[in-house]
Amino acid sequence: MVKHLDDNDLTSIDHIGLALWRAAQGWRNHMRAELAARGYPWHQSAAGEVLAHLGPSGISQALLTERMGLSKQAVQQLVDQLEAQGVVGRAPDPSDGRAKRIVLTELGLADFAERNKVKRLIEKQYREKLGPEAFTALEAALAKLAD
Repeated sequence: MVKHLDDNDLTSIDHIGLALWRAAQGWRNHMRAELAARGYPWHQSAAGEVLAHLGPSGISQALLTERMGLSKQAVQQLVDQLEAQGVVGRAPDPSDGRAKRIVLTELGLADFAERNKVKRLIEKQYREKLGPEAFTALEAALAKLAD
C-alpha cells in the first residue's frame, strides 16, 4: 500500500537541514548584532556578507562573485556600498592586469580583527553552553559533513 503524503502535515518539515540552517542563522545574527554594537554597522546589511569572503590579502572580484553565488552586478553593488563606507577598496589584480582585486582598507583590517574576536567570543559561548566534550564532537561532526 502506498502512503500519500499530506501537504498539511507540518511534522515532516523539521529535519537536520532545517536544524543546521537555524543554527547557522543564529550564528550569523549573533555575529551581525555584536559587530554592529562594536561600531561596524555594515554587518547589518547585505553588504556585510562580502566581508565573510574577504581576508587581509584581498580577493579578485571574479572569485568573490563565484564564492558568493550572486550575479556580477549584485556583488559590484555590495562592494560599492562597502567602498563608500571606507571598508574596502579596489586595486589592480597582479595576476590579471584587466581584473580588479577587492582589498581591505585600514578600517576594513580593523573590522577583520574585530570579526575574529567576535568569532572567538561566540565559540566560547557555544562551548560553555554545550560543554567541552559535546562542542568537540559537534566540531568533528560538522567537519565530517562538510568533507
